[in-house]
Amino acid sequence: MKSIKQLIALFLVVNLFNACTQEEVSYALQDVSAPTNVEASFNVAQDDSGTVTVTPTAAGASAFRIYWGDVENETPEDVAPGETVTHVYGEGEFTLRIVAVGPSGLTSELSRIVTITFTAPSNLQPNISVSETNPFEISVAPAADNATVFDIYYGDVENEEPTTIMAGETATHVYAAAGIYPVRVVARGASATTIEVTEEVEITGADDPVSLPITFDDPAVNYAFGTFNGASFEVVDNPDLSGANAEASKVGAVTNAGVNWEGGAFNLGTPVDFSGDNKTISMKFWSDVPLPVLLKFEGGVNDERQNEVTASHGGTGWEILTFNFATDAVKSFIDGSQGVGEPFVPTGQYATMVIFIDGPGTTAGTFYMDDILQEGADAEALELPISFDNPAVDYAFGTFNGASYEVVDNPDLSGTNTVASKVGAIMNAGVNWEGGAFNLGNPVDFSGEDKMITINFWSNVPVPVLLKFEGGVNGERQNEVTATHGGTGWEVLRFNFASDAVKSFIDGTQGVGEPFVPTGQYATMVIFVDGPGTTAGTFYMDDITQIIPSEPLALPISFDNALVSYDFGTFNGASYEVVDNPDLSGANAVASKVGAITNAGVNWEGGAFNLDSPVDFSGSNKTISVLFWANTPVPVLLKFEGGVNGERENEVTATHGGTGWEVLTFDFANDAVKSFIDGTQGVGEPFVPTGQYATMVIFVDGPGTTAGTFYMDDITQQ
Repeated sequence: MKSIKQLIALFLVVNLFNACTQEEVSYALQDVSAPTNVEASFNVAQDDSGTVTVTPTAAGASAFRIYWGDVENETPEDVAPGETVTHVYGEGEFTLRIVAVGPSGLTSELSRIVTITFTAPSNLQPNISVSETNPFEISVAPAADNATVFDIYYGDVENEEPTTIMAGETATHVYAAAGIYPVRVVARGASATTIEVTEEVEITGADDPVSLPITFDDPAVNYAFGTFNGASFEVVDNPDLSGANAEASKVGAVTNAGVNWEGGAFNLGTPVDFSGDNKTISMKFWSDVPLPVLLKFEGGVNDERQNEVTASHGGTGWEILTFNFATDAVKSFIDGSQGVGEPFVPTGQYATMVIFIDGPGTTAGTFYMDDILQEGADAEALELPISFDNPAVDYAFGTFNGASYEVVDNPDLSGTNTVASKVGAIMNAGVNWEGGAFNLGNPVDFSGEDKMITINFWSNVPVPVLLKFEGGVNGERQNEVTATHGGTGWEVLRFNFASDAVKSFIDGTQGVGEPFVPTGQYATMVIFVDGPGTTAGTFYMDDITQIIPSEPLALPISFDNALVSYDFGTFNGASYEVVDNPDLSGANAVASKVGAITNAGVNWEGGAFNLDSPVDFSGSNKTISVLFWANTPVPVLLKFEGGVNGERENEVTATHGGTGWEVLTFDFANDAVKSFIDGTQGVGEPFVPTGQYATMVIFVDGPGTTAGTFYMDDITQQ
């Protein structure tokens, strides 16, 4: 009986084991099947973007791997069942593979060929035009449908690399010589297919006739110089920016082979006219050896006698040669003696100007000429504004008491005069009342409201500059204004003859120093640099202009109004100037003028605005905001002084985070405290201003020693 029970128990155990084994085998067989019915819905965008959208499906898939087929050694993109993915293709044919992955890792896949084509550019228009001001320059502004980029080949060099521009842009090109050039424009877009067009452009070159003055800089002028006896000629860049010709410009280059009487001639479109008093020709000439230069006039319009003047060059590079046909001209050789060498004063017109360089000698080499002028011909009157840049104006400045003067290149492109231009240089010897005067061709007229004269003035030491008007057309009273220069380089000095003028010394007291408002016209403008003092040195002036007196300095302060004098008196080592916004970002991304404060790194550096219209704190608008730039965290203290009725000085400090342009807010209703004056007097105690203040002081890291340049803009009362 016991054996039967054991046998039954064994049977039950075996059956139980078999049952478990069958259940596990059944489960494993169900799990080894790969996904089936692998499909995908596709959508190819029709906007030339190359965007393809795919939604894969499959029975028994737990994940998908997508191989887009457009790169080598591609890493597949994993996609969950039911998920839609996108991909951007370039143009071409690609094999897209979708691998469906089952729970056991078994896979099935689907492959599809994806063909991407983009719309090719069409309707290409090269839009080529020749400049109206430079006959050697063309502009190309191509346009085409479905094009984003254009390659331009100008056709004037071998193996040319294209100039590439974007749609909507214009390219310019200057040819070196006249000719017919094939300009090829290729339009490219998203498509691999491009279109192109070639258009021949005729460059006729300069065709305006040459006439005095001859500068060699006008591309529309044909500076033909017919050479003879071995000489050659070309127009080149100034090879030596020094001496009498320090400007980067074009010049004429004459190369002598070393033969007697080499030279060349200009056939003038407008003859030189010697019928008046203007019988002097000047020429900038370069040579590195001393030699004679002969200037001869032929082609008399009414058969006037040929004549010539010889000037000597010192061989020091650029020099100005002067040919005075009123005093030095002699008769030229024609085809016989005919009085050759006899004095002769031309009074007629001549169409041909001949130049010999060491005519009777055999000096070989290359020589340069520029700015051939008939002095006094078509001279423009000296009048305000005075810029020192017009070659037709004689900027004569008669000096006295030891001063000297010349027109030079701007030696310091900074501050308020960053332009490369000509300026007037005044050299003081160190004597009292040194100065000079402009005798104006057109007098200054003070009969209107424009009674302010501004001068861009350079000095490296603080000096007073006195501007005086004499030569009253109708006997008007001499008068003057003095402005102080801070010694920081280029600064704009303002001489307000409406409010600051006084009577000048003439030959007695005559009310000297009394207030005077000029209303007449004055033909003489006198300038003294440190008149009563003895400051020696070189000073520069530029852009002497007559304007309506400045508008008052008042809040808001934007630094952008040309009629406002944004004077900011600095102290303790700080300096200041109005400059262009150097960082168009953050809270001040607008291109405008801003105030620049430069700290030397001393305690309590700062500056002050003396306001023409005081800040009024009598109402509820007691908040001042300042757009401020710093690249390091600093405290900025804003202080009000100059109480109109003796109001208490007070201040607020705001902290800048050092992140560039930030808006600083100074709340004088809640944060103001009493300022230090000349003792404790409650310094630091809370104070709410209710009056008016004419002076606004700014300290950047007042108690600290942070050095650097900081910028301010848009100072506003809210």
